[in-house]
Amino acid sequence: MAIRVSSTVPGGADVVADIERRSGERVSACYQCGRCTSTCTGAFAFDYPPHRIMRMLQLGQVDEVLNSRTAQICYDCMTCSTRCPMNIDVANVIEHAKMIADERGIEGDEKEIRLFRLAFLKNVRRHGRLHEARLLTWINFRSFRPFNDLSLVPLILRRKKIHIVPPRIKNRQEVHRIFREINGGDK
Repeated sequence: MAIRVSSTVPGGADVVADIERRSGERVSACYQCGRCTSTCTGAFAFDYPPHRIMRMLQLGQVDEVLNSRTAQICYDCMTCSTRCPMNIDVANVIEHAKMIADERGIEGDEKEIRLFRLAFLKNVRRHGRLHEARLLTWINFRSFRPFNDLSLVPLILRRKKIHIVPPRIKNRQEVHRIFREINGGDK
C-alpha cells in the first residue's frame, strides 16, 4: 500500500501536533495492535476503524481524518480507550480531531449529526445541562423543518417529559469554565 501524505490540509504535521497537545495523547505511541477496533461498538458504521485513524494521523493524513465519517459519528463510548495497551485515549484523539474539523468548518458527509452535536454542546454550555425543548426547536429550524415532530408536543407536555423553561442548575459557571478549558477560550 502506498503511503500518501496529506495534501489538502496545509500543515498536516501541525494539525497532528495540535491534536496531541489538546488531547494530551501521543499518537506516535500507537503500535497498531487493533484492540481499539476489535472492541469498538461503532466500527461497523465507520469508514475507518479507530486503529486506522491513529495510523492515518501518524502518516499525516489529516484531511482524510478530519473529513472521515469516523470523526463525525464516533459517540465517545470510550471502549477503545479502555482497551488500549499503551493507555492511549483513542476516543479523546478522535474527539479533538472532530473539534478541529468543526473549527475549520469541515462538515463531512454527516451534516445532520454534526448539526446535532454542535447544538447539543451549545445547549449544555448555555444552560449547564441539556434543555431538550430548546435543542429540538433549534435543530428543527436549522434543518429547515420547523414543524418536524410537532404532533408529539402535546403528548410530551402532558407527560411532563420536557420543560418549557430551562431548569436552573447550581454553579453554572463551572460548566462554562470546563468549556473554556476544553476549547482553549470561550467560543
